[in-house]
Formats: sequence, C-alpha cells, structure tokens
Amino acid sequence: MKNIRNKKIQIIQPGQALMSLRDSGYSFSTAVAEVIDNSIEAEANNIHVRLFETENDRGKKHIDRVAFTDDGIGMSGNILHHYLVIGYSTRWMSEDSIGKYGVGAKLAALNFALKIECWSRDKAEDDWSYVCFDLDDAIGLEQKGHGNEVGVQSPTSKIIPKDCKCMMPKGTGTLVVWSKVDRLVAGRMPTNTDELTAELTKELGRIFRRFIDDGIKLTLNDTPIVHFDPLIRMEGSWTDITLTKELKKQTKGRRRTTGYKHFPATIIAEDVLLLSKGKHKATLTVTLYPREITRKRGMGGDELARKLRVKDTEGLISFVRSDREIAYTNVPRIFNRAVADPDRFIGIEISFTPAFDAYFGVRNVKRGVEPFDDLRIQIRKALVPYLHSARKMLGDAWAQAENDDKETGGRFNPVLAAVASADKTMPKNRGDSDLSEAEAEQKFEEELAELAEDAGHGVSEDDKDAYVLKNKDLPFVLETVSFPGKSLMDIKHIDKKVVIRLNTRHKFYKEIWGVLKDLSEKNEGDVSGADAVYAARRAVEGLTLMVIAFAKAQAMDEDPEKYEDLTAYWGQFTDTLLGKVKDIM
Repeated sequence: MKNIRNKKIQIIQPGQALMSLRDSGYSFSTAVAEVIDNSIEAEANNIHVRLFETENDRGKKHIDRVAFTDDGIGMSGNILHHYLVIGYSTRWMSEDSIGKYGVGAKLAALNFALKIECWSRDKAEDDWSYVCFDLDDAIGLEQKGHGNEVGVQSPTSKIIPKDCKCMMPKGTGTLVVWSKVDRLVAGRMPTNTDELTAELTKELGRIFRRFIDDGIKLTLNDTPIVHFDPLIRMEGSWTDITLTKELKKQTKGRRRTTGYKHFPATIIAEDVLLLSKGKHKATLTVTLYPREITRKRGMGGDELARKLRVKDTEGLISFVRSDREIAYTNVPRIFNRAVADPDRFIGIEISFTPAFDAYFGVRNVKRGVEPFDDLRIQIRKALVPYLHSARKMLGDAWAQAENDDKETGGRFNPVLAAVASADKTMPKNRGDSDLSEAEAEQKFEEELAELAEDAGHGVSEDDKDAYVLKNKDLPFVLETVSFPGKSLMDIKHIDKKVVIRLNTRHKFYKEIWGVLKDLSEKNEGDVSGADAVYAARRAVEGLTLMVIAFAKAQAMDEDPEKYEDLTAYWGQFTDTLLGKVKDIM
C-alpha cells in the first residue's frame, strides 16, 4: 500500500490513446481540410493534394497514400520537430486565425492513416528536413513496456519521395504525406477513387471558397478546384461555369459565350449583426437563387438541379469561421416552420470569428457547430422576416413563370411534361393504324391549333404555332375548356396521342378541381386554415362521388364486366403516375 501511495504513473498511454483518437469522426474531406488550413496559415499561394492508388492481392484498387504540398513559409527545425505533437500550435488559442488548438491536422491524419510524414524548409537554399510518426511503432513500444519512449525524433535531412517531386515548390514550403492508409477501402468510404475525388472536389471547393475566390490556387490530382458558393454570389464559381455550359447546350451553341456568365443571387439580407465583441462580429446573410436556377415550380430535383447541387442545400446553413467554412448543416428548430422543398433555393450563411467559438459550440477539431439555446433563438428571430421575404419572392417568380408558360404552353404544361417523361417506361398507347405517321402528326397539330383557340391561348396564327410547337411532342395534352352539357371531359385519340378537354362548366370542376387549383396558386400566408380544411373535406367528398359515378356508369351497361380491363388499367396507371410525378404544381 505504501508503494502505491508514493508512485506516480503516466496519465496517458500514448499508443493506445492515439488508437482511440482515430475515431474522432472526421469525414475524408474535413480531414483533408485540416492540412490545407495549415498551408493557408503558412501563407501558401499554391496548395496541391494528391491521392495515390495501389492494388491489393485481389486486384482491387484503393488509396494507400495522400500527399499535400504548399509553397508557404515552411517550418524551422524547432517548429517542425513539434509539428506532429498533439496540442502544439504556434497559434494556440488565437482569436485571429483558423487554427488554435493544435490537434486538427494530427487527429485528421490518424483517422485515416497509421503513419504521418512531413518535410519542410523555411529557407530556399536549405535541404528538406524530415520528421515522422508511426502509430504501429508507438503501439509496439508500449507493448514492450517502453511507452514513455513514444514520441517524435529530431528532424533529419531526407530526400523527397520520387513521386512527390513534381509537386514540390522551388523555394520554401512543406510536404505532408499520410501513408499506411487503412481507412479508405470499399464499404467504409466511396467505392472508387473517382467517386471519392468528386466528393472531395465539391467539399473543398465549398469549404475554402473565399480563399479560392481571392486567388489561392488549390488543386486535387493536378486539377484546379473551382470554388462553390452556396449563396450564389461569387463570380466565376462552379455554379456560373455549370450554368453557362448548360445554357449553351440548350441554345445549341447559338449563344456566344467566352469563359462564363455570372448569375448572381438576390441578396435578401447581408451581414446582419448577430453578435459583437470589439473588432469581432458574427453576421447573417440570406440570398435567393437566380431565376436561371429557380426556373419553375417542381424543377428543384431535375437533372440540371442535380448538376447545380441544388437539393444539397435544402434547409442547410453555412457556418463560416475566419473565412473558412466549418459546417454546412441544418440546425434543429432554427427555421420558423418545417424545412420544405422551396428552401433549397435559399442560401443562408452565418460568419463569425474564433472569439465566438463558445457561443457556436465549436469543437477542438473545427467540425460542426451547435449554437447554444439563446443564440439559436436569436438566429431564428433574425431569420424569420428574411425567410418570409425569400419565400414570397420565390412564389411570385414561380407564378410569373407559370403565367408565361401558360401563354405559350398551356395551363397544365409542367405536369404534362412530367407525365411524358414517366410515360416512356409505361405500356404504349395503341394508336390508329389507319393513319400514316405524317397524317397522324398533321391531324394532331390541327387538333392542337383548335385546342389553343378553345382554351384561350390566343387566336393569332403566331399564338397557335407557338402552342403547337410547345405541345406536339407530348403524348397527352390537357386543357380546361368551356362546353355545354354534363360531360366532365372530352377525349380524342389521334394515333398514339391523346387530347383531353376538361369542362369548366361541370360541377366537379367548379366545386372541386377549380377551387383546389386556385388554392394551390396562393402563397401560404394568404390561405386560412378554415379555407384549407373546407377545401380538403369537399375534395374527399368529390373524389368519393367520382369513384361511385364511375361504377354507376359501368352498371348502366348490360355487361358491366367488360370494363374490368379498363378499371384495372385506370388503377394501374394512376398508381404509376402518382409515384413518378410529384411536387410539380
């Protein structure tokens, strides 16, 4: 007992503790970003990242090394010696820099690799000095009872690896290599290097967007990373380049472009003050995406939207600390209502300095934020009027786009276009075999020209031509038309095309369909709860009666069983279309 009382032991078993810290929760992109942080702090103008692949015994490729180089000021021998020491930083607890804890780059590396190597020089004429840490060696020493010997040897002179020489700066700078990478294998990470590279490119372009926009060159596997701005304000961003290319495709090259065209978002709120402490501030910025991106209601998930990463932004807030994004995430209970699809067109950024780390719940590894309750309430209150304005502006823009579309394409054109896409994999219409392809096309176009006049889309030949051009490739065309009698609809089959006239005089349209349509075109704040509930209840009544009327119509025939196929097809196609077409209106 006496011996135990007087004996002092180490508080940490280095090898095992570091093995435990390998699960700090870094994603690959956030881990890579930690090393880039150090390069930026070292005043680098050019930063390169390279992923090295190898094959295992079964012929499967995986990344076994990751290399980082920069042309910053480099490290002196003493600083380099301490570079791999967890907790060491020349900017420890600074409120004016990206890093302050001295743990990020080390823990990030250990999350994916067992060995970290570093070469650096702070004078162009000097040789490259080298230090390394191997976790396998540390565990081995500890198991042999030599845990107190775990550490980093003094820097030595060492030649740069052959496959990294082309990345090296001519003057001062640093090379960091993660080797013995064991956590970038299929099942743990993206299944192939291309997928991993694409994800890394996207994330780094957004995280370091301000630095790239200001001229810092960041490359991945020799390809420059283009900045991605979720607020759509920066010129020459990934969004500008992508949109320019897509619009050029749509005009088949008729639109002459050199470089890129800028598509700026509308600024709803800019640098709204949330917190202040001397020279330190926390601000809020809100934007609404440009019309080239918002386009029409229901297009937020199409191919162009996917290319523009629109869905990725839904309900997310970009938290930017010292010009570097540390989180792009949703915050529970931060919006004044549940996040909805239209919110993917609203950009939100909160920018602050390290002086407010405690308020935003910033962790020592610069990953994620969690504003404390008082600050969350403050942010929510600040956001409410700006979100309301953005949503109203978006609704107005969509209403205008729908009106413009109706003038040339018809009231239901967005839904009909979606149905045309869904119909490609459905059973095909039988058509009229007595008509040649040319005759069927001419007859359909004549029917469309007549429909344009009936539906009030203009009577001039130019108006009719525009309507025909807009709809002639659709398998179904539906319009609201006023005609006498109690028929709900008039359907004409022209070869494999179908024209449907919906009767606006019918009670079902006047009391159900038309009421719901008018309601759907209003902004949320303009609809009372009572109106919405009444419309929903009447719609349930009307749909119930429609089904009964359909059955009653069958019962009028002496052989109602012959409609079994019709009923089955009607149910099948309704189910299929409801599954494939949604959120269009």
